[in-house]
Amino acid sequence: AIYLTTLAQDVSDLLDERRYPRFSNKRHARIQVRGEKEVLHHFAQWARTALEIMDVIERELAFQRGEPELHRDEVKVGDGGVGGFDYVISAIEEEEGMGGNLHHTIVRYCSDVLGSLRREEMKNLKRFKMMGSVNRPSGYP
Repeated sequence: AIYLTTLAQDVSDLLDERRYPRFSNKRHARIQVRGEKEVLHHFAQWARTALEIMDVIERELAFQRGEPELHRDEVKVGDGGVGGFDYVISAIEEEEGMGGNLHHTIVRYCSDVLGSLRREEMKNLKRFKMMGSVNRPSGYP
């Protein structure tokens, strides 16, 4: 469903206790919708952040495969900085520790889950290099 107001508008509206009196159905309905939007915003931010981190990982893998045209593109994460996976994860963990805007579940997912996938892909790449299969297409099993 399409919401008629933005999350910011809901927050602002709920400050007006004359239009949205305490304990009224109208106020509680607005609070419910605001909560739904907060959840949706959280998952959208999670998806965007994970995709940005995956771009960083792909750039590193491309470099390791010797594909210079792919790792030349700068992948900007969060505040616009460019760096490898370890640098980016360190930066978002530090930002989280200072009360940044990323929820800890997003930071942990990117660090733990995407980090694990990255390690596995790096191991696979090393294994294939040792077997002499460096020039295989992207998306290998």
